[in-house]
Amino acid sequence: METLNGLQQWEILGGQCAQCGRVAWLDKKAVSRKLGNQYLLNLRGNLNCECGKKKGNDVLVGYLDRTI
Repeated sequence: METLNGLQQWEILGGQCAQCGRVAWLDKKAVSRKLGNQYLLNLRGNLNCECGKKKGNDVLVGYLDRTI
């Protein structure tokens, strides 16, 4: 299982709403300061969408392009 602090520099953290499908990318450091080092699956309960959906949202991990 992957933890928040275990993500590499080129990995980005995001969330997707289960209701409206909106995707938002988050600041890993800000999330870590607020919630501490958590398993990524445990973050699901803390992801709230602008449409009002608070439960069942998904955690996403993306990758930054590492080419020059």
